Amino acid sequence: MEYANIAKLDIDTQRVNKIGNILMNSGKINQEDMGRILELQEVQGILFGDAAVSLGILSQEDVAWALASQFSYPYIKEGENTFSREVITIYHPYSPQVETFRSIRSGLLLQGAGQQLKTIAVVSPDPGDGRTLIASNLATVFAQLGSKTLLLDLNFRGPRVHELFNVKNNCGMSSLIIKRATIKQAVYPTPVSDLFILPSGPMPPNPVELLGWPETRELMASLKQSYDIIIIDTPSYNNGSDALLIGGLSDCAILLALKGKTTRESFGVVKKHLDSSGVKVIGSVMNETYMRRKKK
Repeated sequence: MEYANIAKLDIDTQRVNKIGNILMNSGKINQEDMGRILELQEVQGILFGDAAVSLGILSQEDVAWALASQFSYPYIKEGENTFSREVITIYHPYSPQVETFRSIRSGLLLQGAGQQLKTIAVVSPDPGDGRTLIASNLATVFAQLGSKTLLLDLNFRGPRVHELFNVKNNCGMSSLIIKRATIKQAVYPTPVSDLFILPSGPMPPNPVELLGWPETRELMASLKQSYDIIIIDTPSYNNGSDALLIGGLSDCAILLALKGKTTRESFGVVKKHLDSSGVKVIGSVMNETYMRRKKK
């Protein structure tokens, strides 16, 4: 982001202090740095970020991060976290690829206007289509919008959400269903405000039956009361009936196809079965960049 072309404005002391507090709380500047920045800012009548960069205290990327945090649009700089680079919306929020996820988000918001569409399942025909990538990035852009967002992994057969966000999977959704854990124990916060992770938990011996339990439906209803939006990662549709059951637990679903791999026939079959089961399909997404993985 360039700052040289931004018109000079009167300094809002409260706003400057907020930026300074963000930078100080993150350890990027200290009290002495703050004094030097404010002194140069007053002398030259420039923006806080420009003064910090001019003094060599901060980089342009540091200032962009602070401004994003100030406007409740947080992201993480490269090297500052161990999240997978597949979650591109966390590391590169201004990239053209991320604009695609924002467009999907906008489409979902328009589709859900006036309706209670809070739980959205990401469904696709085959393993390796990129459901986890799409679900993770979609959850992130909803959180960046200010919605309290839960990314829920219901792929009991081959979970990946915990891998992308580097959280433990010894406690999660399966633990909650059988009442072996509390929400506080199973849900992980993230450095991105309003984004929370609920991994799949230990693999149950009976994933299909577990998804059909009344306790699971009750738990989903309870989660809906606590979050503005819940994005659900699912197993591949052609690997069992799990995805169909998860669709039934959700308010709606989006269908994912992998460019150059998903056939029109398999996509149509999934859509037909979801429709006949009463699952509301509110859109489809073409994944053009995801590398195939041998995951369920």
